[in-house]
Amino acid sequence: MARSMILLGATAALVGAGLHKLLRIRPLAACTPPRPAHDYTEAVRRLDLLQEQERRRVSPICTTQLLTHGHRMANVIVFLHGFTNCPHQFHQLATLFFERGYNVLNARIPRHGMADLMTTELAYLRADEMATLTNEVVDLAQGLGDEVTLFGFSLGGTLVAWAAQQRADLQRVVVVSPSLGIRALKPWQGRIYANLLVGLPNQFRWWDPILQHTRQAPAHVYPRFATRGLAELLRMGCIVQHDARRRAPAARAITVITNPCDEVVDNAATAATVAHWRRHGAAVTTYEFPAEWQLIHDLMDPGQPKAQVARVYPQLLTWVLNEAQRG
Repeated sequence: MARSMILLGATAALVGAGLHKLLRIRPLAACTPPRPAHDYTEAVRRLDLLQEQERRRVSPICTTQLLTHGHRMANVIVFLHGFTNCPHQFHQLATLFFERGYNVLNARIPRHGMADLMTTELAYLRADEMATLTNEVVDLAQGLGDEVTLFGFSLGGTLVAWAAQQRADLQRVVVVSPSLGIRALKPWQGRIYANLLVGLPNQFRWWDPILQHTRQAPAHVYPRFATRGLAELLRMGCIVQHDARRRAPAARAITVITNPCDEVVDNAATAATVAHWRRHGAAVTTYEFPAEWQLIHDLMDPGQPKAQVARVYPQLLTWVLNEAQRG
């Protein structure tokens, strides 16, 4: 009897330790701290170094791009793209903001945009390097314009939400359909999969298991994703939600835009994060695309066959420019 109780106690302890490990949130360990550019010249010089590193393996249309008026402007906007996509996802929207007087930095998230679409880079994606890149592009933007807007979609939206928590030098952030949670998982499962998938051997999964790399999609988008890369996406979402529950965001103004027809991300996780921010007294404005538009998840990329950028882009411009005018 005593032996059975000992074994039962040991088993329970092991199970408890395992659950604790699966439910924990792994904090960022090696994120480079902010180092804002002092002026336009420094920002361009640092950007040149970043672009030079990218040219070795990154597709020419997927490198970090700067649309500049040749000098510091009153406004600068930085774009961060979605998972398995690249800066080309925003090339048309970036031009629209440039035409309205913005300097525009269209940034590449690490491991994305490689010339080889069958690259294994996403298996090595880490939350720390994504946070570091986010800090770096905000640093560059400080030299490109007086007021900095950080705009992100899906994975990029999650990185922007993370930056909103950290960076007091952001005049405003625009978070569109962030991957704070994904619809395929219940809220409590996000932490488990973030820890489980990173510890298991990586697997690559096709976005479309039937058509695989012949599916109808933009030519710059990876046709598959890595389970370890997905784990780091989930990890970033968990970090943002954890931080939002505990303290107010640092950014001066936050705009959150959701798509009620989104089949990929969990809008409930986004709504909960907004509620936490507001409870801390943050200035958060929310917008939602009309449900009757029946938008797909990737409503940003004009190369997506079912994207409706002709109606999405004008609406985004209206919302973002209105928020900028409100200060």
